[in-house]
Amino acid sequence: MSPNLKNSRSMRLVIALVIPFVLFCFIYTLRPTSIFVLGPKELPYLPSETTLTGTGDSASVVPTTTAAPSYSYTLPHKVWHSAKSDNITRDQREWIGSWTRKNPSIRQELLTDLSAEAFVRARFYNTRPDIVEVYEGLQIAILRADLFRYLVVLAEGGIWGDLDVSCEKEVAEWVPYEYRNQTIDMIVGLEFDFEWRGPGTGVASQFCNWIFVARQSSRNLQIVVDFVIKKLKEIAQENAVGIEGVTLDMISDVVDVTGPKMMTVAILDSLGQLLGRTVDDRDFSGIKRPKLVGDVLIMPGVSFAALQNGNPTDQGDALVSHHYEGSWKKEADAARERKKQEELQRQQQQQPQVPPPAETELALQ
Repeated sequence: MSPNLKNSRSMRLVIALVIPFVLFCFIYTLRPTSIFVLGPKELPYLPSETTLTGTGDSASVVPTTTAAPSYSYTLPHKVWHSAKSDNITRDQREWIGSWTRKNPSIRQELLTDLSAEAFVRARFYNTRPDIVEVYEGLQIAILRADLFRYLVVLAEGGIWGDLDVSCEKEVAEWVPYEYRNQTIDMIVGLEFDFEWRGPGTGVASQFCNWIFVARQSSRNLQIVVDFVIKKLKEIAQENAVGIEGVTLDMISDVVDVTGPKMMTVAILDSLGQLLGRTVDDRDFSGIKRPKLVGDVLIMPGVSFAALQNGNPTDQGDALVSHHYEGSWKKEADAARERKKQEELQRQQQQQPQVPPPAETELALQ
């Protein structure tokens, strides 16, 4: 056999082996990869194992261990919003668009009322049918909206942002460097920053719920959801109605039932369970920088609620801006005024009727 023929066959064999190898390497480099925003040294979130305890109304998803899970925190690179429909205003589009402008690779989802209901049923019906029953029974939009924000982040993890919240600083810079290897289950920011009022008093400060962050299956959000479900059932029972019969007139204030005050109380209770002590305003009031309490990173007032806290200049940068467009407040204010008028009318009806002076004199004669 001639040398040229041997070389030709060898070359074809080499080409036959090299081409598939090159194609494999090319395809491998194109595979989808997870985005971890805190740098290559950080570990992705590894969900802790959970157990379903109880059945029906008493069912509860709880961690299999009370110890804090061993993982390094990676800020969930996705943000959630909800709206009645996808027909949102120009301002709302501008505000939610700020998230991708500041974070081009962030995953962003807007769920409507219909898709939100489908989401809750798909994610919770098999494990927590009591949650689905309460959520689908609620007829008050703001109560459903509050409950949904906790549920969607509990189910998938991420950042919750109301439609009137805009992103001012890229998400990768939210967590201070010294906390990036710490166990962080949730990130909240102070809406109201007040000092401790003393023994026997409730917590004075309040975390805002128009923006918060949590990992998937968050230990703290599980407790927030349980608090809200329990409170709504109590209100229905006290008024002898089903969940579908609960009205705003039956509620002292939305913030105390499903809103930020309820979320604050639940988180502090959750931290108390974790740390084995009372957690209150003394743990975070007056902070100038983010502070890790247990597994919750608490941001100073400027971070999530700069305007509400007087735009302080000694607490770092504002991470988001809240534009205070909430339309639910008008409905809640109207309900409170209606309740006030009904109470006034009831008091007047209970007062003894005193006849006019002229009629009294005639009766005496």
